Amino acid sequence: MDRPAISAKLDTALAVFQLLSGASAPALPRHRHDLSRDDVRESQRARVLAAAIDLFGANGYATTTVLDIAKRAGVSRKTFYELYDTKEDVFLDAYQAVGVLVSRSGLAPRDNAATTATPDDLEPFARRLLTVLATTPEATRMFFLEALGAGPSVRRRRAEAVNEFVDSLGPILSALRGRADPASGELSRAHCHLVVAGGIELITEYLADHDPAELPDLTSVLAEVVRVVVLPNLEPVAPTPRRKKRASPDV
Repeated sequence: MDRPAISAKLDTALAVFQLLSGASAPALPRHRHDLSRDDVRESQRARVLAAAIDLFGANGYATTTVLDIAKRAGVSRKTFYELYDTKEDVFLDAYQAVGVLVSRSGLAPRDNAATTATPDDLEPFARRLLTVLATTPEATRMFFLEALGAGPSVRRRRAEAVNEFVDSLGPILSALRGRADPASGELSRAHCHLVVAGGIELITEYLADHDPAELPDLTSVLAEVVRVVVLPNLEPVAPTPRRKKRASPDV
């Protein structure tokens, strides 16, 4: 059966995160209507993506079934398989949706960022990133805690996403070092990869015993990771705060 290519349209991505934020999905008309086939399909896709992200984040990728996703989305198994071959395909499409949202949130590097970024921008950028992650807890748990166990295609996509972010962030960090800390020499791609990989590991470790809503508390720590690698000769602007560990429930 032919399926449309997996793609993340902006309106679909926005619909997904509106659903995750608690908005009710508009009911599709049962009888004659003016909606195109593509309109109906994108509405169904948004429901399926939101349901999958919610279930993967709450229950884990391994234990979530296609039937679970279809029931949560309010679609039939037949409709699910008209959209996706497997739940792995849903995960891959969700990566695309998050990428669209990130690019629209002000977190993606701007065309002029490489010539305007300063050391003072490190902490605001880190806070914006962590705030977006904090406001999408299901997606955050899914991508940071579930992706590595979601199959080889997802792991490859995750690696691609990391490299895409390194490629887009590299020119900004390189230009920042050239202006603010030229004595440290040229910033290599390996340095940029270290910044991204270190940030991912820091967030992943934090999520092991903290709620995603607490992620903005990592702002100074994340900014310091970037500073140490990119601007090693500059003094930190503030002491690194201690992380608060979430109390364990009584048993």
